[in-house]
Amino acid sequence: MTSSDPLAQAVLEALARDPEALDRLRDLVGNSRTDPFANTRAPAYTVATLAAEVGRSERSIRGAIHRGELEAVKRGRGWVISADAVAAWATATPSRNTATRARRPVNRDTGVMARALKDTSSSARITT
Repeated sequence: MTSSDPLAQAVLEALARDPEALDRLRDLVGNSRTDPFANTRAPAYTVATLAAEVGRSERSIRGAIHRGELEAVKRGRGWVISADAVAAWATATPSRNTATRARRPVNRDTGVMARALKDTSSSARITT
């Protein structure tokens, strides 16, 4: 490997001669061989960027936040989600009740319309 820049050539030669300096440089820059995406992950996400990243809808991300499955902080009108929170959410095991949770039953006998219909039906009775 040849370089037209003499300074770059001198640095490369010095690193080749000094393994400790090379290790120090790897520590400073990061070792892309062990984790090629280490320097490309976002430190934090918005709902829109996280949805695009994981291939989900924004609505499903907001739902996870509101259910408490995904930790996020409200900043202004939007949510900020840390990369650590995303990692915890992605590796969490879902609870048994989350997938099979039934909706709350509706009591149809207590509404305003139910009472109004009950009142009109009792006064409209025909007696013979």
